[in-house]
Amino acid sequence: MQNSLFLFIFCFLLNQNLFAQKSTLSLGNCIEQAQQNSFLIHADAQKTIAAQKKYQFERAQSLPQMTGELAAGRYQLEPYSFDQTAAFVYGDWSLGDFFLNTAQSARQEKLIAETDNQQTRLDISLSSAMLYIRILQAYAQKELLQQRLNLLNSHFHVAKALWQAGTRTQFDVLQTETEIARLKETIALLELESQNLLQELAQLINEKRADNIYLRPFDSERICNMQLPDFLPEIMQSMPVIQSFDLRIKAQQLRTRAVTAQQLPHFNLSGGFMRDGDPTGDGDYWQMGVGISLPLFRWNVVSFQKQESRALTQMLYFQKQEMERNISIFINQTQQKLVKLKKIIQLQGQRLKTTDNAFKIAEANYQAGLMTNLEYLSVQQQLTETHIAIQETQLNYISTLVQFYIITNQLDKIKKLENME
Repeated sequence: MQNSLFLFIFCFLLNQNLFAQKSTLSLGNCIEQAQQNSFLIHADAQKTIAAQKKYQFERAQSLPQMTGELAAGRYQLEPYSFDQTAAFVYGDWSLGDFFLNTAQSARQEKLIAETDNQQTRLDISLSSAMLYIRILQAYAQKELLQQRLNLLNSHFHVAKALWQAGTRTQFDVLQTETEIARLKETIALLELESQNLLQELAQLINEKRADNIYLRPFDSERICNMQLPDFLPEIMQSMPVIQSFDLRIKAQQLRTRAVTAQQLPHFNLSGGFMRDGDPTGDGDYWQMGVGISLPLFRWNVVSFQKQESRALTQMLYFQKQEMERNISIFINQTQQKLVKLKKIIQLQGQRLKTTDNAFKIAEANYQAGLMTNLEYLSVQQQLTETHIAIQETQLNYISTLVQFYIITNQLDKIKKLENME
């Protein structure tokens, strides 16, 4: 008796410990963990570092470049020999790169890498958020089907009792058993789907065990009753993809400036000391020289480069306009979709009231012998399908809203959506 009591207490504490280890994951936390464990984001961070170093390199290249030379030689003449040693310093300074500050184009590349990193973060956020919502949808649908299964099990006992009492045939019992088996199969498939999705999410957030994750559901009714977000055209100016185009256009314009810099002169400086061991020479001496080198004739190379750069600038400008138009279409479609989904949810709520009343009547009519078993099962299925349709529409509304906030770079609105602020 004592051993059984000890075993019961041990199992209870073990289950409590396992439950306590289950971590609750909100959508905001899911997005943050997915970003932290994304290899693409880490790769973009290294890309940003590389772009920063390239900018520093280009900037250093615009400063005077100094080189040194050490030389030693021995000359064998008749009737004597002597040694010569020399040390010289040479300087080359690209005046065009310095005064036109051509390194700024490399700085723009660094800023472009940063915006690309932000866009990658949004892409990872979107994929993890949609996965999160798909799992919740599978969970909710499975729960509704489980509720219907409980109703079917209760109905099975009623049908069996009526058959044994002689008021119903065995066909009603077999028909109900068939529906129960079909429903169990559907629930098992949903369980498999949700487990596969949860395993994928666990990989994204670097969670070793998927069964340790508990997804916090949304307050769907509250979210669907919230005021629609602002759909201002200015929203797109905060989007990394638009900012990236602006930076690329500016970078290309700066490259045109770099082409102009090639036409400006280079300033050259040289100086050094010669130790001359020639007994017939003038002895040791210092040497210093200053010069300017200019490009004279380059077969219109600079003109072609400028034309190419201007064409690339125009290309980026048109691509930006195309992107802005697509985003504008997306914003308008999202606004219309959210408005329509709100109306659909209201209509589904009215349908639910009607279907629920019909189900209550069907239960009474079946037991009174006024309705066939097939008709009863049909009404019960309609009630479940109405619940599932409402749940799917609500999650579709939330999914559309989350997608809009992420794509338009408004991740802070997700916390408000989850009522975390």
